[in-house]
Amino acid sequence: MNYKLNALTLLIFSTGLAQVNFTNPDETAVVSYQTKEIDLSKVKTEGSPYFEEEFKRGKIYMNGQEKIVGNLRYNASNSEIELQRGNSEYTSVLKRKNISVSIGNKLYKLLPYKDDDNESVRTGYFIAMNNGRATLLFKPEKKLRRGRTPSTSYDRLVPPRYIDVSAYYIQIDEEPATKIYLRKNEFYKILGKDKVQDFVKTNNLKLNHVDDAIKLMDYYNENIISKL
Repeated sequence: MNYKLNALTLLIFSTGLAQVNFTNPDETAVVSYQTKEIDLSKVKTEGSPYFEEEFKRGKIYMNGQEKIVGNLRYNASNSEIELQRGNSEYTSVLKRKNISVSIGNKLYKLLPYKDDDNESVRTGYFIAMNNGRATLLFKPEKKLRRGRTPSTSYDRLVPPRYIDVSAYYIQIDEEPATKIYLRKNEFYKILGKDKVQDFVKTNNLKLNHVDDAIKLMDYYNENIISKL
């Protein structure tokens, strides 16, 4: 008897759901798990592709010779140098190995580097942190992270946004630059632990600090690589 009653109750409940009138405001709670589609292309992107949005006075060099003086800025998402033309127009500087650009006190050079898989070789803009055959490079970069639409009314909309993915690299002579994290073991791996460990210990260098990393690179250029 109880079994028949439960089955009858379930049948009535199921039938009631099937007869919900979606135009009735009082019954909308029954289907609150449904959401309307959202077009992410109309959602404002958070952040900026630039570290500095304002154009700054700078210079464009070709083969080391100054060619153009103008208002410039670096697009960290597209890895492009933009030259202002008028109040609302700009053009991109050609990506050529023999063309470099200074913006403020930063010099951007187009250099080859190994991708994260250490197999593919690409080119991108870098800022050298020191001089010499072995160079610590900074690659300012942003990527656009895709947004996410809510799948239920309990989820929230995540708009697209630009995130900072800047990284450091080391380049030796003309070889493609290799990504490096500012850690002691990373420098030891590339420069040779037996060649630089004593200098690091004697000077109590903290290689997660850029200034100390530059001191190590200067030492390596002056005392190690010059003798190779």
